[in-house]
Amino acid sequence: MRVRFAPSPTGYLHLGNIRTALFNYLWAKKQNGKFVLRIEDTDTERSKPEYEQAFLEDLRWLGLQWDEGPEVGGEFGPYHQSQRLEIYQKYVNELIRKGKAYYCYVTEEETAEMKRIAKLERRPPRFDNRGRNFTEQEKEKRKAAGIKPTVRFYIKEPQLIMHDLIRGTVRFNLDDMVGDFVLMKADGKPTFHLAVCVDDGLMNITHVIRGEDHLSNTPKHIMLMDAMGLPAPAYGHLSLIHGPGGEPLSKRLEGISVRAFRKQGYLPEGLLNYISMLGWNPGDEREIFSQTELEQLFDLKRVGKSSSNYDPHKLDWMNGEHLRRLSDEAFVEQSLRYLKESGPFDYDEDLLRRILPTYKDNVLRLEELRDRLEILNDEFSYDDPAMIKAPETQQIVRAAILELPNLTQTGEDLYSAFIAALKPKVSVKGKQLFHPIRMVLTGKLHGPELKRFFGELGTERLIKRFQRAQNFANAQT
Repeated sequence: MRVRFAPSPTGYLHLGNIRTALFNYLWAKKQNGKFVLRIEDTDTERSKPEYEQAFLEDLRWLGLQWDEGPEVGGEFGPYHQSQRLEIYQKYVNELIRKGKAYYCYVTEEETAEMKRIAKLERRPPRFDNRGRNFTEQEKEKRKAAGIKPTVRFYIKEPQLIMHDLIRGTVRFNLDDMVGDFVLMKADGKPTFHLAVCVDDGLMNITHVIRGEDHLSNTPKHIMLMDAMGLPAPAYGHLSLIHGPGGEPLSKRLEGISVRAFRKQGYLPEGLLNYISMLGWNPGDEREIFSQTELEQLFDLKRVGKSSSNYDPHKLDWMNGEHLRRLSDEAFVEQSLRYLKESGPFDYDEDLLRRILPTYKDNVLRLEELRDRLEILNDEFSYDDPAMIKAPETQQIVRAAILELPNLTQTGEDLYSAFIAALKPKVSVKGKQLFHPIRMVLTGKLHGPELKRFFGELGTERLIKRFQRAQNFANAQT
């Protein structure tokens, strides 16, 4: 079994791309097959090498390593369509020779006009195949006028029935959809239809899993591959992904690119787990899976026909679950890598390694760490200045400044000793005691458990923060 992922390097990988790549990858793994990466770069004006490099980096970051393709090689290369132009020309020539394709001298303007009229008359805006019937005299006249021909496929049997791996039996009537379609453009470049069919055939692709926006292309591809004598793969079409409100999810939205997800601090495991659930289900109530578990469980039979809605809150929750699955050591390494790659890194790394595990249960994305780590900055602001100025808080502050110099414990033991020494000296307890302490030490009402980071700040730093809160209150009076 051989599947392929064939992106065009005209932008960054987005949510829909990734799901297509993931489902192909998982299906190949489940069937002990091959996952082929092919670059569809015949659109020379829009294709950019930087986008291709981003594809390769993002796929590897996600853990979707291809078995054949760029930087890996394979017996069916080259894997860039721009390097296969002679192959496409050979097949076009053979189709013309056999009368299955023809040079068409109908101009783009004429094609646009016939579609405009069809729309006005409420008919399908299809090509009316007039180019088939041009006389040699008409062709020569158009040649003399400088018109360069396209090559169109001659549709002789417009009716087609196919079995879709996801949707079951699908019937097509191409008379209602499209006329003879273009294989080669007037500038000599192959169309998507020609290139994808030749490549799928010659690369022995057995299964094509792609979005439902390609469903209308499938009868063209089956007919064309039959005409070229190439075996057509089995096709399965995934329903589209919609936005949180059910609106179409534009692939041009920057916020749904892999680059954006990486920048926001998602784990590849969390992102893949979430994307796997957009159209597939394991058959039970489970939602959290490792990549290995997905490779073992995935089945096209459990891919649904209904559209999926992208829910960023569900993605956050799922990513948080994967963060909590990490060991403290793995969480620290992931966090350090993210912090170093995502912006200025001006932290004390030894202190950071000690304090980062306290946040493992407190963040959904690694991006949130920068805000949380503001506690390492001694000049943070207070979210609730009134709490700092409150008499009860200042009573705690005065007692803390007196008691902390007498404590010799470290780590969580320092916190326990501090609370034990503080309680007899103040008139508050419970939340009225712990919330002011958190506000004084971090400037925030919420965060990791006090005892987990208290000792990591060290006695000297703790005293300075209580003194700072005292000075703040005095300055406000």
